[in-house]
Amino acid sequence: MNTGQRSAYDVLETVPAVMRFIRERVRHRRAGGVSLAQFRALSFLNACSHASLSDAAGHLGVSPGAMSRLIDGLVADGLVRRREVSTNRRKVALTVTARGRTTLKKIRGEIRLHLLGALRDVSTDEHKTVQQAMQILHRRFDRQLIWTGESPAKPRI
Repeated sequence: MNTGQRSAYDVLETVPAVMRFIRERVRHRRAGGVSLAQFRALSFLNACSHASLSDAAGHLGVSPGAMSRLIDGLVADGLVRRREVSTNRRKVALTVTARGRTTLKKIRGEIRLHLLGALRDVSTDEHKTVQQAMQILHRRFDRQLIWTGESPAKPRI
């Protein structure tokens, strides 16, 4: 296995394990009072301001009906706002409210504390290696992950 193949293998094996760790922390703690699906929706909408319901459903891999129900709950809790698109009143743009951003920040802070605990025995040099690897992966994949479907939401810069 060459170096590139080994990197691809390691990413494919490691990222799901880290995501399972994060999902379990959100599920067990109901961090910030939101479900895992709500956390994922808030994260997507925070990255893709004014995304449509279809964009969000596509990203989360759920039906538009399921996403509509999920968004209804976020709207009722004051975490997301629906706005009609001025050029097409049948379309709705979804945005995270200030309260939603605060909730998301709180949840991410709780998750970071859990990750810090899980990494507590890692040496300083290993922490630096992890940081470098994460920066590389972020540069390579960040923009690709937030585009969904044929009509992607515009990422918020």
